Amino acid sequence: MIRVKSVRRDSIAAKLGIGEGTILLSINGRSVRDSLDLMFYEADDRLEIEGVEPDGRPVVYDIEKDANVTLGIVPQPDKVKRCTNACPFCFVKGNPRTSKLRSGLYIKDDDYRLSFMYGHYVTLTNLRDEEWERIVEQRLTPLYVSVHATDPAARLAMLVNPRSAHIGDDLDRLAAGGIAVHAQVVLCPGINNGPILEKTIDDLYRRGEHILSLSIVPVGLTAFNADRGVHQLESAECRHALEQIDVARQRARSERGTAWCYASDELFLQANIEVPSMEYFDDQELMANGVGAISILRHQVRSNLGALPRLEGQRIVLVTGSSMLQHLRELADEIAGATGAQLETVSAINSLYGPMVTTAGLLGGEDHYRALEPYQDYDLALFSMTALNDDDLFLDDMRLDELQAKLPELQICPSEHITEVLAAP
Repeated sequence: MIRVKSVRRDSIAAKLGIGEGTILLSINGRSVRDSLDLMFYEADDRLEIEGVEPDGRPVVYDIEKDANVTLGIVPQPDKVKRCTNACPFCFVKGNPRTSKLRSGLYIKDDDYRLSFMYGHYVTLTNLRDEEWERIVEQRLTPLYVSVHATDPAARLAMLVNPRSAHIGDDLDRLAAGGIAVHAQVVLCPGINNGPILEKTIDDLYRRGEHILSLSIVPVGLTAFNADRGVHQLESAECRHALEQIDVARQRARSERGTAWCYASDELFLQANIEVPSMEYFDDQELMANGVGAISILRHQVRSNLGALPRLEGQRIVLVTGSSMLQHLRELADEIAGATGAQLETVSAINSLYGPMVTTAGLLGGEDHYRALEPYQDYDLALFSMTALNDDDLFLDDMRLDELQAKLPELQICPSEHITEVLAAP
């Protein structure tokens, strides 16, 4: 069963009077286990929904609708399927060892439903037989899978879970059920780089079109998990990995017409090599994994420069993490040239995770405040919208309106690519 959190205005559910706290038991005789079931079962054009109203009275809703129209129900969050691995590079273990962050950030999820719905990477090590069957029955394709290594010993060393050594069998099972996969490798020096990476790339490529893509990202450590037996890649190791990736890309382009294998932005940055243009990424939507984010930002900004208004006299400050600072400075110069505004870029220091973490999306509200305090007499401050969740909360639980209250004279806005804010009336 699921419990209704809210309903969207003017939706079918709102017109039927389905309200907060209503329990949905079944749709067309099929039990509703979670929000994924709701998403699948509400796609029919005739629905009979059995439920329980907030006061405990049973209720049945008979609905006729277009199959592509949703009910407008927002369910309470599902219970998350937990991770059973003990990866030494686990980012949850890299969180501060106090309750500095939102409580949800301390949950180790490894949930195939979140993989299908939101592109979360999963390891497949915690699936029960009935969950494997559900994946095939409901056609949960594609899934995003953290393969890391096809060599059983290497993958076992990374996940520290006996079940992890069977990744080949798991991928076979998905392929037999018609489930495609976006694969990921988190590259850890001395464990799965070098010859192990070469084997992993080759093994996954040989699986054919069932593996839609392979993303390779360098391990990311914080001040709280850097002592767990894994260290960051050296520049030379990153460059060697990029060479291995290029070999795979040339083969894939020749045989399949697509590059198939993609290095993350961070792998280029750590190798001290310029991040390539969007063409490198073949329109793959892998930005949530840090693959292509910089090239997409550059493309969006440069595509919109001609539509920006003149902003003479405006002083604008852009906040980011240190890894993005130089790229943002270059774009800021182009925006200044197009608008006449004065743009400054500032790198915020990460007080939550330590200086090893340099991405803008992991900066807290206090980090933004300290970075912006010297610029409170400016007209506008922009920061990456990835630093906020859907409730406008930073990682350290500071609300956006709290940050604004600390700097009342400065207009502060989250931004996807800077230009959408500057072009707004």
